[in-house]
Amino acid sequence: MKLKKIIDNLDGVVKVEGRTSLEITGIACDSKAVKQGYLFAALKGSKVNGADFIDDAISRGAYAILLDADNEGIFRKGDAFIYVKDSIKALADVSKAYFTDLSAKMRLIGVTGTNGKTTITYLMESIFKAKFWQTGVIGTVNYRFGQRSIPAVNTTPGVLDLYSLLSSMYKEKIKNCVIEVSSHSLEQGRVETLQFDTAIFTNLTREHLDFHKNMDDYLKAKLKLFEKIKKGGFAIINLDDPAAEKIIEKVKAETKARVITYGIDHKADITAENINLSCNGLKFQLGVAERALANSAPIGVAKQSFAPIEIESNLIGRHNIYNILAAIGASLASGISLEDTKNGIEALKGLPGRLESVMCGQNFSVYVDYAHTEDGLENVLKSLRELKPNRLISVFGCGGNRDKTKRPAMGRISTELSDAVVITSDNPRGEEPMDIINEIIKGIAPGKNNYTVEIDRFRAIKKALESAKEGDIVLVAGKGHETYQVFKNTTLPFDDREVVRRILVGTGHCPVPTGR
Repeated sequence: MKLKKIIDNLDGVVKVEGRTSLEITGIACDSKAVKQGYLFAALKGSKVNGADFIDDAISRGAYAILLDADNEGIFRKGDAFIYVKDSIKALADVSKAYFTDLSAKMRLIGVTGTNGKTTITYLMESIFKAKFWQTGVIGTVNYRFGQRSIPAVNTTPGVLDLYSLLSSMYKEKIKNCVIEVSSHSLEQGRVETLQFDTAIFTNLTREHLDFHKNMDDYLKAKLKLFEKIKKGGFAIINLDDPAAEKIIEKVKAETKARVITYGIDHKADITAENINLSCNGLKFQLGVAERALANSAPIGVAKQSFAPIEIESNLIGRHNIYNILAAIGASLASGISLEDTKNGIEALKGLPGRLESVMCGQNFSVYVDYAHTEDGLENVLKSLRELKPNRLISVFGCGGNRDKTKRPAMGRISTELSDAVVITSDNPRGEEPMDIINEIIKGIAPGKNNYTVEIDRFRAIKKALESAKEGDIVLVAGKGHETYQVFKNTTLPFDDREVVRRILVGTGHCPVPTGR
């Protein structure tokens, strides 16, 4: 693509130096990824300034450099320099110009909220499979489409990687993609130039206050997704969450999208009644308002008729009913019949690190879950409480270099809802593990003595499992699908699920296969 065509699609261009007739063969924002003919975006990040790597990018074959205007006049070597007001925003425009407007060619479903995003993407993927629709998923666990599964670096990748993934999907004739849209990605403009057919809001609870100033700023970041709904698209909103009213107001102010609400406690468009929860899964009677059926019917297509439907799922806990209701709303918005939706929901047997059961023949239950926020931990513990265990034993820690305000709250919640708690290390990163643990302990009510501290995560899990008796439930929380543990100067392999199996084998719970 000619550089001039890319520049013509940029906002905020201050000055262009050099030849614009160059043929651009690719884009990179990491100088090490630059190849001959590339455009290098010299972004200014929180830790490094891309402008420091311009010479390296040019030596690797970069034809053009995109950079902030305050660097004007510093560099002389190179074919072309494009100075812009905001290089991060400009990269979104460059990506859209180079890869084309992919969101206009694809059905994009964005899921935002503190908790539940990953589960909803798996549910939507399963529902689309029931329709034989090829689907891509971009989220916390991985980025997957066709036969590919790429480990996730961020919940929502950077704008350049995001466009590259969508472009690869489109080339493989995959025209549906479900994306977890984090508050970081919205604030940093990673989805700036994308438009969504459907935007889903799950909930808003305390999280990422190391990044956002306060809960109001956190909500403002989430609201940005609802500015990016295509005309005639849908907003699927959890009516039981206190932030729902502000999100509905935002959608109505934009006057582009239709609203479908879901909930259990409030009178929403999509509801669950006669709920039955057990260790084998959940079951409920689905309620769908006529208004939702009428609003979700594609133009020119007759609305669905509604007959009572019972939904069953292997997923555990009340919080997963919310996730299922959200997926049902998005399915209606996509024109999928309730019968196909039901089939897709019931085909999903589980997902990595979300109340994932680890059974090795022991007479107690063990679950591994990603819960790493106060609300996430509370939801999971309450869900396991509803299974009526003899005792509920939990193991958890908090991540380092992340929102510190949630640590005391998680200490309080864990000791209130568990019979026994082992407080340990999570991913301490650059912090001292014991400092994090001490902050967790600050939130525990005076007189509460149902917790112990074991800084080593392996020994903490072992301690919990060895204390478990028949009919108990052990929850190992915080890391879920993760297969590593991050320390100050190193990252080590660590998978809670494999650690649990290894310990159970060592204690004789798991039969070890023997050869002849």
